[in-house]
Amino acid sequence: MANEIFLLNISGQDKPGLTSNLTSVLAEYDAKILDIGQANIHDTLSLGILFEVESGVNSATVLKDLLFKSYELGIKAKFTPITLENYEKWVGLQGKDRYIVTILGEKLAAQQISEVTKIISEKNLNIDAIKRLTGRLSLVKQDEYPRACIELSIRGKIKKLKLTLYSRPNEDNL
Repeated sequence: MANEIFLLNISGQDKPGLTSNLTSVLAEYDAKILDIGQANIHDTLSLGILFEVESGVNSATVLKDLLFKSYELGIKAKFTPITLENYEKWVGLQGKDRYIVTILGEKLAAQQISEVTKIISEKNLNIDAIKRLTGRLSLVKQDEYPRACIELSIRGKIKKLKLTLYSRPNEDNL
């Protein structure tokens, strides 16, 4: 029997045990995890699990059980079916070159991030992940040496990239 592929998107208040509970449901149906990733911003979780499960009654049952488990846990679940063709196209993209772009400063403003990501977009590169590398900055307590740093994981082919934003300390706070 053929298999089906689904993307499960979870969102809601983060708490211990969410991933364990959801993957336990998937384990009951011998689901294969094809990809998994999560982000947590201000205790709000965004979790994605791409999984493969046997077609037919099994797939309907696993989706129902995941929906019930999500309700029990107080989180939202969204399912997206993925065709084999789309999955294979996505797998084929892994061969693209990967790069890391680091943005750092005393504080990071939307303008700064916008300028950097605009260049990335103009070069037809894709951002795979964004990660904060420094601690959170207090809005009340003054830090003697404030610093903020994020890392962008990008993918694609760079034909020609002129480094125009590498250091502009007095211009637009970049």
